[in-house]
Amino acid sequence: KSLVMDTEDSSFLFIGSYRENEVSKTHLLGKALIDIEKNKTVITKIKVGDLKKEYTNSLVSEILQMSPHSSQPLAEVIHRKTSGNVLFVLQFIRSLFDEGLL
Repeated sequence: KSLVMDTEDSSFLFIGSYRENEVSKTHLLGKALIDIEKNKTVITKIKVGDLKKEYTNSLVSEILQMSPHSSQPLAEVIHRKTSGNVLFVLQFIRSLFDEGLL
């Protein structure tokens, strides 16, 4: 927190990530973010949501080096099982690979 709030060093860039639904205002990180904002430190928040079906398909086709048309059925199953959460999509593909299913 002190590094981020240091007003003398304007060349410091901090990148962090967290799940918004897991960090409340009473959570240690939530409290730190409030303190940092009160200090007038610039915070740029980028919300990353779940992938849409077509983006899940694009990711699957890229990873498996297949045409989007060919990967569509598998991508639909993956999207249904992961709700488009990119971390879960990647883990699901990895588990299919590890189990010799790909």
